[in-house]
Amino acid sequence: MSITEKQLEEQYLKRVYTKLLEKQVELEELLEHAKEDGVNSLKGMTSDISLNFENITDNLDTFAVLEMKNREIDQMNIKLQTATVLLEKVKRLLSAPYFGKITVDFLDDEELEDFYIGINNFADEQSNNLIYDWRSPIAELFYNNTIGPSSYSVNKNDIEVAIENRRQFILERDRLIKFFDTSVAIQDDVLLEALEQDSTNEMKDITSTIQKEQNVIIRDTKNKNILVNGIAGSGKTSTIMQRIAYLLYLYRQTITVDNILILSPNRKFIEYISNVLPSLGERNPLNLTVLQFIQRLSAEELEQEEEYFHRISQAKHDKHTDILRSQEYVDYIKQADELFLSSDDFIKGLDRKGKTVISKEKIAEIYHATPNYPRLIDKIQATKTQLKSYWESRLLKQAKSHEIQNQILSLSEELQQKYFGEIISEDTERNLYSYGKKLLRKRYRSITKAIEENRWLDTAFFFEKIFESYEGHPYEYTYQDSLTLDEAVVLQTIQHNLVEKAEVEPMKFILIDEVQDYTPAQLSLLFDLFEKSAFTMVGDENQAIFNSSISFETIKAAFTERELSVQRYDLLYSYRSSGSITKLFSQLVTDERKMDIIPIRKDGTEPEFLSFDSMEEFIQLISEVIKQLDEADAQLTIITKDEEEVEAIEAALADKGLKLPNTAILPISLSKGLEFDHVLLYDVSAENYQTDREIKILYTAISRAMKQLFVTYRKELPALLAE
Repeated sequence: MSITEKQLEEQYLKRVYTKLLEKQVELEELLEHAKEDGVNSLKGMTSDISLNFENITDNLDTFAVLEMKNREIDQMNIKLQTATVLLEKVKRLLSAPYFGKITVDFLDDEELEDFYIGINNFADEQSNNLIYDWRSPIAELFYNNTIGPSSYSVNKNDIEVAIENRRQFILERDRLIKFFDTSVAIQDDVLLEALEQDSTNEMKDITSTIQKEQNVIIRDTKNKNILVNGIAGSGKTSTIMQRIAYLLYLYRQTITVDNILILSPNRKFIEYISNVLPSLGERNPLNLTVLQFIQRLSAEELEQEEEYFHRISQAKHDKHTDILRSQEYVDYIKQADELFLSSDDFIKGLDRKGKTVISKEKIAEIYHATPNYPRLIDKIQATKTQLKSYWESRLLKQAKSHEIQNQILSLSEELQQKYFGEIISEDTERNLYSYGKKLLRKRYRSITKAIEENRWLDTAFFFEKIFESYEGHPYEYTYQDSLTLDEAVVLQTIQHNLVEKAEVEPMKFILIDEVQDYTPAQLSLLFDLFEKSAFTMVGDENQAIFNSSISFETIKAAFTERELSVQRYDLLYSYRSSGSITKLFSQLVTDERKMDIIPIRKDGTEPEFLSFDSMEEFIQLISEVIKQLDEADAQLTIITKDEEEVEAIEAALADKGLKLPNTAILPISLSKGLEFDHVLLYDVSAENYQTDREIKILYTAISRAMKQLFVTYRKELPALLAE
């Protein structure tokens, strides 16, 4: 009786799973005994080592023994760290050892070879690879999606092969649930089944369902800068997370997560993607919103995230905000040296406890004594160097004065201990000069810090003078209690180009999500701060719902102006929403792209359109929707156009004393980038959605829904939906 393909796969799975279990037991036993062995080893070391420092020879012998024991401890620690990392890999693999297999012909006389692909590699005791990491060179063949002639790259060498078969699995621990042979993964049942799994509050990795167009982006190392325009649900965020994991694997000898920065749209989104990389065995890199990033650079208080989103969610903004955001204004700042070189109006004196310590006049004198550099930043930095030298000489001179030495001798023992870390004795009185320097440096540390932080410069003056010059007439700029992000970006641009280069952690890779929401000024500052970094930027021009958006053509132009190249990719397959929901939001994109959006999921439940006339009727409508959800205890997410609508709904619920079970109410500004099984949209009326920006808001809101969508409206729907 011949053995079937299924039986062969079950046998292989059983073999791999058994090896994984054996390795788990081996590693757990090793780590369990490690602590006890380590303690015993340390105890043994103390008895082995005889400390003898009687002469130079004995000293050298003792140090040699200590060095040898230190090496033993280091080797033990490395062994334990390696075991811990491997155990974590094994535990991840035990839930589903692998998800794919490729059968490869290396175009020689040898037999075909099978390669099983999983989230991590795993080898047996003879170092035979039973599972290959999805990021390994051979695994690229799995994602190529074509049977027949192919190739993969190892150390920049292309290896020609033929893919004889491509197989995908659904496994649960040691159980083979399903497997399929397929040449085009985009249409297969494995992908659809993975997509149909319930959503959670966290994004999952897409390792087992990476598609060809996503794989190209993930593995692109030829292009330093990448720009991805992906329609809603195309997996663009997942793709950049997988790209991070791939880069960490590929360059594991030269970079760590500390060399990577992610810029996310909001704090909620940071939480949402927080588990993707840990699930692949990688630490999360630094992940900030652009607001948090600029706050790290700024000494001033910035607007809070809620204020920021409220401001950029408004339909209109003032002319001055447009200026601050523009590339033209950034370029003007960079050429503004002549406004200040011959002046000293931007210089301030330095005070301590209400008294002037270094006068404005003295600093101005130092400034004018420096060479006449053509660039302001060079003159300011030369002034800073001279100012620090001047201040140091003043402290040293004062430390020798009788006044300071008498003050030192009159200090209580408690203050002596505080300032010097010891009590002054008769033997140490001759070191009063040294104590004087310590005392003065502590007493005037605020001045030293102020010099270092350039607080002798009036940054507001720079800001206002440049703005007034750009406007071409006198203008008094008005600040609010806290700086807006736009103001802070301009101040940092001034600081970096005219005052002092900002010190930022060197990053090898910068990854920006929702790049269409950035302003030219924000991107320009990022490009200035990270001149040597490689940028991967993803977004969707159809989701440019804020008044702070930028076109992809403008982004490309910014790279061109810097004589840099950027590779653009378009992702047009939609994996998130059901087919019927995808078709609905496809109606809201521009005519030339309508036919390009390709839904992958089945049609599922058709969206429901529900009309209401009053808030009371709307509240009743929500209760009815919750009852008809197709899952018990299903979460309903109500998405509104703005924060004001959230407040209106919450107020209506409070008036009635109602608390809706398993329901969240979010404005589009906070739900953007997230996904939910069941979504209800508030007041999608023709009157409420008219402008191009409002239609983009509607596109974004509809595309948050995965399974069920309820569209509520007053009177009539917008024309694009009414069709």
